[in-house]
Amino acid sequence: MAQQKSAFDTPWFNRQDKDFFNMLNQTKTPHVILTAETDDFDEETTQLWRDEGFNVAYEPLLNGGNEYIQRVHTTGDGFGSSEYYAVVAFGDAASLILQAHTEPAHPKLCAIVAYYPPTMPATTTKFPHSFKLLVHIAGTEVDVLHHPQVVGIQGKPKTTCKKVEPGAGYGEGVEAEFPAYTYVGVAPGFAERDLDDYDAVAEAVAFTRSVTTVRRGFRIDPGIEAVRDELVDLTAAGQTAKAVKRMREYAHVIHGPTLTGGVGTTQLKKFYSGFFQPLPPSFRARLLSRTIGSDRVVDELFVTFTHSQEIAWILPGVPATGKRVEVVMVSIVHLVGKELESEHVYWDQASVLVQVGLLSPRNVPEAMREKGVDELPIMGAEAARAVRRGGSKRLNEMILEWE
Repeated sequence: MAQQKSAFDTPWFNRQDKDFFNMLNQTKTPHVILTAETDDFDEETTQLWRDEGFNVAYEPLLNGGNEYIQRVHTTGDGFGSSEYYAVVAFGDAASLILQAHTEPAHPKLCAIVAYYPPTMPATTTKFPHSFKLLVHIAGTEVDVLHHPQVVGIQGKPKTTCKKVEPGAGYGEGVEAEFPAYTYVGVAPGFAERDLDDYDAVAEAVAFTRSVTTVRRGFRIDPGIEAVRDELVDLTAAGQTAKAVKRMREYAHVIHGPTLTGGVGTTQLKKFYSGFFQPLPPSFRARLLSRTIGSDRVVDELFVTFTHSQEIAWILPGVPATGKRVEVVMVSIVHLVGKELESEHVYWDQASVLVQVGLLSPRNVPEAMREKGVDELPIMGAEAARAVRRGGSKRLNEMILEWE
């Protein structure tokens, strides 16, 4: 039997990668340097990085310049001779960090995240591959720094104002040689919780991207899938006390269609022990797909049950109907470190109501009947079955013009 080759034997894994991988294995705690203009930094944001498992240091911008860049790397070197580190910079500090690293940088720097730099390199800039990079842009415009060249001679840098095109929501990608996202509708400062411009929605999207970039720089697999599955097993088995111990103090679980769940461990303990359980003996959930991010797990589930008892979180206040229900549910779990931060669950409640006999597609208000509406656009169990099997003969049945 031939000897199995290790990853180090494969052609794509060169010597530099091997040394990098070996040194990362010696790192007990990954290190992040936060840096901004102020003498100290938002403690909530700092703690969020700590909660994700990072050792955090802060370096203020002070007078900037080369002294500042050198000071950042000195702080990084202080973590240890074999320790890699990432830099997460905000505002003016982000501009300087980006400008200082367009060429191969400090060998132990593995990731840079720049939040709303007022000045940034041209989108055609090709940063070194020695570190992972991410740029978050806020506002409606940003200054872009160009280094014109004539016959190979670099000219005086020029700055031009670039309009930031608005997108459909939070965090659209920017066409550039490096990863960059716009956060139109929010101001610089949206990611710092102690500022008036803080925006929780934009910050959450940006932070997930930031953690993902930094972990890729360190080549860290957070193993959140196993954490998510353990929580499912504990709640399904009725082991509420153990499940709650794996939740953050102010974690929340919200079932969107019925607005059931809880906020904080006290409410969640009450909900899972008294209202989530017991489930009907016929209750089954089959995983159709799973998407795993750096701090989120998104599950698509095919759920079936016979409504043999009240289920407070799906059909609150509805006594058993004995009806069979088939529905697809989507669960979005957000983890911070190894603890649950939130879970949002969605499903087609109209379909559930039709299947248990509480809603009829023929129940159309008279005003809409006069406009030619004969049935409510609700499909019922076939919608879930179509998702499970990947198609249906009844696809587009409700579109009258479809042929």
